[in-house]
Amino acid sequence: MREIAERWGLANRLSRAADLEPAFREMLDCAVVVSRRARTLAGSAYTKERRIVLNARLLERGRERDRDATFLHECAHVLADIFHDRPCRHGDRWREMMRLLGEVPNVRHRIPYLSREANAKIIWRCTGCAQAYHYVRRPRRKIKDCYCADCGPENGRLREEIPE
Repeated sequence: MREIAERWGLANRLSRAADLEPAFREMLDCAVVVSRRARTLAGSAYTKERRIVLNARLLERGRERDRDATFLHECAHVLADIFHDRPCRHGDRWREMMRLLGEVPNVRHRIPYLSREANAKIIWRCTGCAQAYHYVRRPRRKIKDCYCADCGPENGRLREEIPE
């Protein structure tokens, strides 16, 4: 992780946590892995395995801001979990680490090219209100057994669409 942080110009941001030794040192020893399978997941931290996984699409040219924000988000997870010796998830301790790294503690990403809408393989649309339900994988349930949450079972029948 140390080399990647330096290459991406984030070493100074990470060094803000240097006072949290030995958690800081252990965080820097984590491996960074790129996932080509991830569709909507931007990143994930596996503290016990000392590993951070990033979506391969974040490494494309022009997406540096999303890449850096996701990387620091996952670093904050590892740092908080190691420092507090327990999973901190998106709680106050994790938020504290995000602020320490100079990031706004957002829990969910808003990256358009990693959204369910952009990656949908199947869309179910309500015949009543036209509400769309996007699925990255084919749902296990049958469409005839489902209905729109807003319109109900009488008026909210669904039809399947295949995105372009």
